[in-house]
Amino acid sequence: MDDLSVLREYVRNVLRQTKKIQKKEFLQERLEENRLRKMIRKLIREAEDVVTHESTGINVLADLLETIIPILKSYYKKLGTDIQQRKSFRAHIIKSVENMLTPISMMFKAGGHAGKPITVSKEKPEQSPDEELEEKIEVKIDGPEADPSFIPLKADRKEKEESEKEKESNAEPKPEDAFVEIEGEDETGRNIALQAFKRVEKQIREAYSILANEEDRDLFYKYLITNLKLYFDKFEDELQTTVPEPTTPEYEEEKKNKEQMNGNQEAEVGAQLEPEKETEEI
Repeated sequence: MDDLSVLREYVRNVLRQTKKIQKKEFLQERLEENRLRKMIRKLIREAEDVVTHESTGINVLADLLETIIPILKSYYKKLGTDIQQRKSFRAHIIKSVENMLTPISMMFKAGGHAGKPITVSKEKPEQSPDEELEEKIEVKIDGPEADPSFIPLKADRKEKEESEKEKESNAEPKPEDAFVEIEGEDETGRNIALQAFKRVEKQIREAYSILANEEDRDLFYKYLITNLKLYFDKFEDELQTTVPEPTTPEYEEEKKNKEQMNGNQEAEVGAQLEPEKETEEI
C-alpha cells in the first residue's frame, strides 16, 4: 500500500471518529435540552397551580377546601341507600358549619378573641430594685409543695398532669357542641354527618379564626357555604349512573304526534277486526 492510500485511510478514520464524537455531543445536547424543557414546563405548571386571589379570605378558603372537600366526599358517597340520607347529610353539615362560625363572628365584632388565643411576647419595662423586691415579697407561697426542697411523689405528679390535660381538653370547643340536629331529617345521614363534621370542624374553625379583617371573614363565610352546596351538587351528579338525554321541544312534539298516530292506527285495525270476530261467533 502506497503512502497516498495510507493517508486516505487515516483521513477516513479521523472523519469517522470526528462524526462519532459530534453525534455523541449532539445527543448529549438534545438530552440536556429535553431535561431543561421538562423542568421549565414543570415550573410553569406549578406557577399556574398557585393562583392567588386579591382577597386573603378567598385564598385561605381555597387552601381549606383542598383539605375538607375530599373528606366530605368520602363520607357523602357512603350513603348509597337513598337520596334522603344524602339530603340529611348535606343539611346537617351546612347548618352545623353556620352554627359554628356565627358565634366566632360575633366574638370578633364584639372585640373578643376567636378560636385559640394568639400570644404576643412583649418586653417588660425595666424595674427598679425596690419594685423587683416588692414583687418578690407579694408572691405567696401556697403550701409545702411550693417549697423548692419539696420532692413530689410520682403518683402526685401523674395526677396533676392528668388534671391539667383534662382542663385543657374541657377548655377546647368540641365538634358535638356546634353540630346541629335537624328534626325530621334521616337519622343515618345525620349520624354520618356528625362523623364527617368531627373530621373537618377544627380546620374550618382555625381557618376562619385567623382572619382578623371583617371583609375577609365575610367573603370566607359566604363562599364557604356556597362552595359546600356546589360540591354536594357535584357529588350527587357523580353518583347518578344514568345521565338524562338532552331533548328539544320540537322533538317532544314530534314524539307525541307519532304516539298519537300509532294509537289511531291500532284503533282502526281493532275496529276492522271486530266484525270478523262477530261473524265467526255467529
